[in-house]
Amino acid sequence: MSNAESGPSILYLDEQIIAVNKPSGLRTIADGYDHSLACLKDILSSEYGKVWTVHRLDKETSGAIIFARNAMAHRILNEQFQKHVVEKEYVAVVLGNPDWDEIEISNPLRKNGDRSHHTIPDEVNGKPALTRAKVVHRFTQCTCLAVQIHSGITHQIRAHLSSQGYPIWGDKFYGFQESKPGNTVVDQNLTEHFYLHAHKLDFKHPFSHENCHIEALLPTYFIQLIKTL
Repeated sequence: MSNAESGPSILYLDEQIIAVNKPSGLRTIADGYDHSLACLKDILSSEYGKVWTVHRLDKETSGAIIFARNAMAHRILNEQFQKHVVEKEYVAVVLGNPDWDEIEISNPLRKNGDRSHHTIPDEVNGKPALTRAKVVHRFTQCTCLAVQIHSGITHQIRAHLSSQGYPIWGDKFYGFQESKPGNTVVDQNLTEHFYLHAHKLDFKHPFSHENCHIEALLPTYFIQLIKTL
């Protein structure tokens, strides 16, 4: 896989939608407390006119994200996401070496489940969540996974993988304290970045109804980590 540039880059653009490769560290929408902080929605709106938020990526997560360019496209795309017909695939590097090649994690999740506002597994009060992960490559102390989600809970991938004992490399919020015994970091400097990337999106175009496939190239630091390992 090739690497992406450090800033947001346009993957697809027409009169109805805009698809972007979002860099890690940039918010999808404005911060709820400090509106002066940069966000992708404002950057796009300033250059392409008003855009509507269809879905979000965590600030730390890089990769493919789409926005609508009018209210009708927004409504149609929202319906696709709500019905979970949009296919989303991520690439993740997790700490540790799972004893499985593929796994399906279906623990219900509850947002703001503790005092630190983590999303946590909760069989009683959680919402249905489904994450599928497949090993792509095993390294000595970490593993590269292809991950698909079939629901849209905040921090779903991070919470599900951490609950299994395999947190995402560089995830300071769900962190290494949740990792399996013996999962130690080879080089603490490599935790500077967050290794979760929204790699592919498949959906129906809101007006032409054609199948759309959006693919976002991996960031440079992601490639460098894999080469180092």
